[in-house]
Amino acid sequence: MKILVTGSNGLLGQKIIYGLLGDPLCLLPDDVRKKIKGEVQIIAAAKGENRVHRKDGYIYESLDITSKTEVENIFSKHQPNVVINTAAMTNVDACETKREECWAANVTAMQYICDTLEKLPSPAGEGLGVRLIHLSTDFVFDGMKGSEYVETDQPNPLHYYALSKLEGEKIVMASKLKWAILRT
Repeated sequence: MKILVTGSNGLLGQKIIYGLLGDPLCLLPDDVRKKIKGEVQIIAAAKGENRVHRKDGYIYESLDITSKTEVENIFSKHQPNVVINTAAMTNVDACETKREECWAANVTAMQYICDTLEKLPSPAGEGLGVRLIHLSTDFVFDGMKGSEYVETDQPNPLHYYALSKLEGEKIVMASKLKWAILRT
């Protein structure tokens, strides 16, 4: 079992790496955990130098998710069973002023990730297929509901960051992958 975490230099990505190092199956549903046999390999991937403080127990790969070639190369090299995508441009104000960069990180990169994962062979022996866990945002909603949102509520993004994350979600949902979207 190979778990690849994109955006591992970010706060959430680092926390996920630390959680996986403590219990590599902690983020997987029980039905998946029961099917896993053997060792779990963790691959942390982010743009530039590794900023995760702990340096053992995982493989680090420099990965710019806005580069189709880098995504294809790293994913093909490791052939992960599970990808946890935390990589994104998340600064709301910067997304308004740097729209092309925001779209590349939050939308185009999701297309690269989904397309690449769909081309990978199904992981042998586990019958799981490749799973994608994509981190998004509750900013896809306008906040006017007055109570908690549920996944079936109609999104209404009010700024470019939220719009880009919603478009990234649509790519994931349209893919042939087994996926989950987590809105934080």
